[in-house]
Amino acid sequence: MRTHVGPPPSAAAEGRGPTSASGNIYRVRTALALIAALALVGLTTFVALSVGANATTVGFAYLILILAISIYSGLTVGLVSSIAATACFNYFFMPPVGRWTIAEPANWVALVSFFIASLIASRLVVQARTQAANAEARRKEVETLAAERERLLEERSHLEALRESDALKTSLLRAVSHDLSTPLTAIGLQIERLQRQVDPKTLADLAEQTFRLRRRIESLLAMARLEAGNFIPRPEPTPPADLFRAVREHLPLVTSLRVEVSDDCPDVLADPSLALEVLVNLVENAYRASPQNSMIELLAYPYDNRVRLEVLDRGGGIGESDTARRGLGLEIASSFAEANGGEVTLTNRPGGGAVARVDLRAAILPAATEAPES
Repeated sequence: MRTHVGPPPSAAAEGRGPTSASGNIYRVRTALALIAALALVGLTTFVALSVGANATTVGFAYLILILAISIYSGLTVGLVSSIAATACFNYFFMPPVGRWTIAEPANWVALVSFFIASLIASRLVVQARTQAANAEARRKEVETLAAERERLLEERSHLEALRESDALKTSLLRAVSHDLSTPLTAIGLQIERLQRQVDPKTLADLAEQTFRLRRRIESLLAMARLEAGNFIPRPEPTPPADLFRAVREHLPLVTSLRVEVSDDCPDVLADPSLALEVLVNLVENAYRASPQNSMIELLAYPYDNRVRLEVLDRGGGIGESDTARRGLGLEIASSFAEANGGEVTLTNRPGGGAVARVDLRAAILPAATEAPES
């Protein structure tokens, strides 16, 4: 296997752009390494002559030096150093000393063996460096594959979350079907009664069930448009009194309704249609959970730099059964409140009943400027 070191010859010969620059840097580094290697060979020779070392000791010293040079400078510099060390070994330490000739055949064997050993050692060192570089490349590749595996695991987790979301939507649809089946069943029973006898109470019940069904479907459709991104909330300053008045208009069956807005209550900054849907669903939940002719209260007041709207009833409070009964309306109200930058909380009311709180942003209006005196 041939090992090519440095830039491609054709690119270096053409001398174009970054390839030529990198080739020049490589040649300069190689030249400096070669000068340093030859200097080390000369220094080793000088030290060996100074201490009177024998040929065997000097041979091992040269061999160790060539190994070190090959490790740090590569095969080319190692080969040149091997030739230089062999020449110095022959001239200064092989008899006859100070001459290039070799008198005894055994010395030829020793010199050739030294040269071959240095070449093989240099080659082995370069191979070891190449294997180390390949091992490092494989390590980086393994790290890359591990990172890719982590990314795939994250994507898998995301897919699992999507599946859980689909399961949640399925549960919601089941709750919707259950919540809608009650008024539909009631409508069917009332129609059967109408076929035999028509009385005002029956007609009133039928109207109430029909109205509830229509309101629920409208709310669900509005929530679907909001989640699909087909509806973008447009917040604007809205007086709570106007919202409460609209609640009365949308829920004509809820006759026992008391409204109270504090004098220092600012406007809410919300999309009026979504804020109205929040209140309508909460009031309808309170109406369904309350005894007949029980008073439902609507309060509005400032709270912690926001506006708090409350729906209070005298029903059975918040228990497991009541929470299930309020579930769909509460889910719709929470979604619309979050779209307005607010939140809905549900708690028990002192003395019995429940309190549904809606915290919305307060509309900060610019202060009115006084006209200058003439």
